[in-house]
Amino acid sequence: MFMDNIEALYAKPLPSSRSGAFYNTFPYPTKISPEAIAVYIACTTNPGDIVLDAFAGSGSTGIAALLCEHPTKRMKEIAKSLNVTPVWGARNAVLYEIGTYAAFAIKTILSRITNREFTEAVEGFLKKAQDLVGELYEVTDPAGAAGTVRYVIWSEMLICPNCHVEISYFEHGTSRNPAQFKDEILCPHCKKAHHIDEMTFATEEYYDRLLQRQASRKKRIPAWIYGTTKGCNWDRKATEADVARVTEIESNYPLSDTPQEIQWGELHRAGYHYGITHLHHFYTARNYIVMSKLWKLTETYPWNIADALKLLLLSYNASHCTLMTRVVAKKKAKDFILTSAQSGVLYISKLPVEKNILLGLKRKVKPFAETYAMLQDYTGQVTIHNSSSAKMKESGNSIDFVFTDPPFGDFIPYAEVNQINELWLNKVTRREDEIIISASQGKDILTYQNLLTQVFSEINRVLKPNHYASIVFHAAKAKVWDAFSEAVTSAGLQIVLTNILDKTQASFKQVVSDGSVQGDPLFLLKKSSARKHVSQLTDEDVLRSLLADHMTDPDFDKRTCFSWYVNRCMKLGVDVKMDAKQVYEFYDSRKRAK
Repeated sequence: MFMDNIEALYAKPLPSSRSGAFYNTFPYPTKISPEAIAVYIACTTNPGDIVLDAFAGSGSTGIAALLCEHPTKRMKEIAKSLNVTPVWGARNAVLYEIGTYAAFAIKTILSRITNREFTEAVEGFLKKAQDLVGELYEVTDPAGAAGTVRYVIWSEMLICPNCHVEISYFEHGTSRNPAQFKDEILCPHCKKAHHIDEMTFATEEYYDRLLQRQASRKKRIPAWIYGTTKGCNWDRKATEADVARVTEIESNYPLSDTPQEIQWGELHRAGYHYGITHLHHFYTARNYIVMSKLWKLTETYPWNIADALKLLLLSYNASHCTLMTRVVAKKKAKDFILTSAQSGVLYISKLPVEKNILLGLKRKVKPFAETYAMLQDYTGQVTIHNSSSAKMKESGNSIDFVFTDPPFGDFIPYAEVNQINELWLNKVTRREDEIIISASQGKDILTYQNLLTQVFSEINRVLKPNHYASIVFHAAKAKVWDAFSEAVTSAGLQIVLTNILDKTQASFKQVVSDGSVQGDPLFLLKKSSARKHVSQLTDEDVLRSLLADHMTDPDFDKRTCFSWYVNRCMKLGVDVKMDAKQVYEFYDSRKRAK
């Protein structure tokens, strides 16, 4: 029955919805929902079996193993759509994750505290938090009454190349109704027009109270305030009184933290990271103070509740509490649209946003409560190792199934990104263990391949004979696919079947990159003693055949084409020679020829 299920699972793209009860609790976005992974596990294992994830990331494989015991409505729908017959029942899982924040998040989500314990603790915590720091978000509304800040758009100050005066980017480089970002700014002083790229940012000297020294930073000012008064929302231009209040908070509010230094790597940019050397520089003074006070407040609770409260804070922190939060302008929108930080980068726009952390935390409570409620009664066991999977603790031939998602070469430097959360935990990821292509870490493509081979070799060692490993992988560069292929073969594994994850939402890098790829290839592997099969076909032969088969398919576009091209090459033992951009060019030329 397992083989019938496996063949059915690989007969059509596997759904990877990034929504549901668990999505907002994950430390980073998941490519496939725990419900979908659970169906996959229940179709390829028996109750009581052990599932391994060598790169646990969000921990969705561990959650999926637990979900097999009591299938949700969504899981049953997925199974029906894939025409498979899962064997439901409790499974166990072993998870390896080198990331400090990710491992902390997984352990906390799976800590089995009850929904009631969490809900009661959060209710009391938020009341204390309001009493502790609520006054920092007090503001005057347009009618002069007392209101509460919802969020503030800050603006960089730019320098006119002609007359050298400072100009507010928000006031002169944007417009509202409709909302738009301008390419040129007309200087209100000298009346000269300048392209945005020609204008440098203004800086200011200030006393950094945590570092206890003078420092330099980009000059930013509050530009527009969005607030609420007795349930009614409003917005207005920031006033001199608002600026004075910000200055007062930064200069006088009690603060006694130990400065946490940022370890920069590939993501540092001299422009928008000017003056950012420590964690507190990623925040407005107000929001750093709020985060600091709330973090200390969590430590007054029992350890398991404290961890749950810390995870609630961190789940909101990097995306919504820092200067990386931003606004975007959508076509015909009357005002700017508030959004979170861009995932996978540490980008700060010219219009950073300061959100009210207390209001944001209230919106985060529900998905966590739902998650704890769903997981509190499951009987499966999940073992979590906050260490490298290049050397696993499990004995040989002890694992029944593997479902894992390795790092994609130089796609995202997770350790560098996650330090915004990990520095609050006072323990950052060991970057020497990170499997990545990174100039700052001195890791080239060969180093990446060797590290990946070590993990795949461990997977081979612990996996039972005649059992399977499913690996999700994504890359737009041929050299990364070559490294992945060589690592699989060198580890004594072979690809049996291939498929595509039917992604419903792309990451930031996948959206903006010219060589972005839609859909992640999914590979089914098993142990092999045979040498790598070398096909007489070329990768161009594979691509031509693929286009001949699917060019008229309305769901087959060039971004999907690259994933299927890789899949077919890997299955046939053909080396991937083309990057995504080259495949797109080939696709476009064939499309024009039609």
